[in-house]
Amino acid sequence: MSKTINPFKQRLLDGQKLIGGWTLSGSPTVAEAMAFLNYDYLVVDLEHSPASVHDTTPILRAIEQTPTAAVVRMPSHDPIAIKQVLDQGGMTLYFPFVESVEEAKAIVQASMYPPLGKRGFAKMHRAARYTTREDYPAAANEQVCLIPQLETVEALALAVEIGQLDGVSAVFIGPGDLSMTMGLPGQVNHPDVRAKIVACVTACNQAGIPVGTVMPTPDDAKWALEIGFSFVSIANDLANMLGQCKAHLAQMKNS
Repeated sequence: MSKTINPFKQRLLDGQKLIGGWTLSGSPTVAEAMAFLNYDYLVVDLEHSPASVHDTTPILRAIEQTPTAAVVRMPSHDPIAIKQVLDQGGMTLYFPFVESVEEAKAIVQASMYPPLGKRGFAKMHRAARYTTREDYPAAANEQVCLIPQLETVEALALAVEIGQLDGVSAVFIGPGDLSMTMGLPGQVNHPDVRAKIVACVTACNQAGIPVGTVMPTPDDAKWALEIGFSFVSIANDLANMLGQCKAHLAQMKNS
């Protein structure tokens, strides 16, 4: 019998610094190829990509044969979608645009089996390896890793309160949406945006709450780790591919 273990959550709670990738393409092949590069984790984006909840299984299968842990960014807070992704084998979930403590509590309720929550129970699903992972119902509440995304100034002010909720393992600061709501669209390195980020990370560190984010370049990711982030993804598959293609094209045209 295989055991239900979430390596991402274990390493996070051990205080390790984790470096992640991000896939927006919705392609199992791209996810598989990236995961073989030995990122600590790879975010499967269901919010801003052509992938849907029903594409999750083939992408998770592709990643799970590699050393890289899978993280799923949910498209919404919908309890049915949460249940479906968990049943398909998702164990670490990001939740976009969490704006209140009440929203975070509702996410926990939808993700946890009773008595901690109201997640619907089924024995025959992929997460339990079709009943061969007999410990799954007992282990799920402990191993599932729930990470609300805080993407406005108002949400960042609630970071410690949300991060201390039972069932919440960490919080995530979304720099892109934060910059947009501050009237600085896309300027994730603007001094005002960085100041808000630093203040939030400092407060979370003092409260013992792990914090994650995504940054556009390795230098930005290094900065994030230096100021106290616990886990950081670098760019995404499409950005990396297009960046390299643009560089090659420019090199050829200018030669």
